[in-house]
Amino acid sequence: MSDEITLVPGKRKYLFYADQMGMEILQPVIRMVKEQMLTYELAFEGDLVFSMWLGEQKMGSYLYVAAPWTNLASIKLLAEDIGFSAEEAQYIGYGERRINVFFCACHLLAEIGGTAMEITCRQCLLLLEVSDHYSSIREAYLGYVARL
Repeated sequence: MSDEITLVPGKRKYLFYADQMGMEILQPVIRMVKEQMLTYELAFEGDLVFSMWLGEQKMGSYLYVAAPWTNLASIKLLAEDIGFSAEEAQYIGYGERRINVFFCACHLLAEIGGTAMEITCRQCLLLLEVSDHYSSIREAYLGYVARL
């Protein structure tokens, strides 16, 4: 999941799923798709049953989702369960972001604000750097002991 959005060329159909704020974020790519007269479909969050809508799509479709960070993980999980791989979708989050951090020193799992780069572990009291390494097993970013 990221903050950047890019047009992936050569897809059969482009799918856009978002709420009002998310559609504003997706506008640059929607505009490119329209200018190139490519096939697309827009779906507003809350207007339909997302799983049914996605399940009706054909192979070769590419999915763009823009949603609050608090909703993005569950939307991504649902899209993956339906069959959309990481290569067939882009997920853009906005708003306040909270992330899980797994502390490699003591194995504590904690939730922090998404912009924190360092944190002191409440269990082992070591200063830890939050890395960009994400563990799908732990569903958390890894925290390593900060260099002194």
